[in-house]
Amino acid sequence: MKYYFAMSIKRLLRAPTSIIFDLVYPVLILILNAAAAGNHMVDGKAWINYFISEALAKGLIPMACIAFPIYVARQIENGSVTRLNYFGVKTRWLMLADLLAQTICATMGVAIAMIAGWIWFKLRAPGAGYFFAFILQIFYALFTLMVWGQVAGVLVRNTKGIVLVGIIETFFLLFCSGGAATLDILPKGVRIMAECFPISWVSYKMPAIWLGHSYWASKFLWISAIWLAAGLLILWFMSLAGNPFIRAVQKQKIRSMGKKGSAKAGVEAGR
Repeated sequence: MKYYFAMSIKRLLRAPTSIIFDLVYPVLILILNAAAAGNHMVDGKAWINYFISEALAKGLIPMACIAFPIYVARQIENGSVTRLNYFGVKTRWLMLADLLAQTICATMGVAIAMIAGWIWFKLRAPGAGYFFAFILQIFYALFTLMVWGQVAGVLVRNTKGIVLVGIIETFFLLFCSGGAATLDILPKGVRIMAECFPISWVSYKMPAIWLGHSYWASKFLWISAIWLAAGLLILWFMSLAGNPFIRAVQKQKIRSMGKKGSAKAGVEAGR
């Protein structure tokens, strides 16, 4: 597993989609938001300190909805998982290694974005306790999102299909995180729906942590716990012996290869 884990990180850092969404996109979102705010100050603090959690939330969404599911689907589609299963490597360890590797790459993107905000846009950390609580909860949100990104990749198992699904998920979660309008001005039913997703709490409640007003977003913690537990349960089920989801893909590929072979043989016979 250690070797596969190291290889997963290397593959992620080489893949164009992972580089763009894991490392470049979070920094780009932060720069665009900070540039739009200009030199606006509130209570002696640069405006970036008020929207840092929202910018990070918007940066995390495409990582979990597009970049990671594409990587997972590609590993299944090209037969990598099946080949490793043949050599005795269990699927659950492969899935865990991929999940941890993607979490590390995503954490790198978040760290780079925050460093860029500190260097160029007057991002200033609160006290040590608030800073630790903020980072811990951002990581909690990140890991929960990545778990569901892996669920999507294993369920769809097709790189073309996962792109479409990922775009739809991205726009929906961006809407929930304040991409279209603030949660307070939305209709009650829409607001309740948005609050069911942890990412909305990252945008609207975590600024208070960064500003030193509170340590924890309690509703975010238990809502995320429900999503995380459900996602891990689904991944565990999909990694059971026999791998029904992955095996179905391989059978489909074998049938298609058989049909192509039969067609080619027919053409040769006709000649």
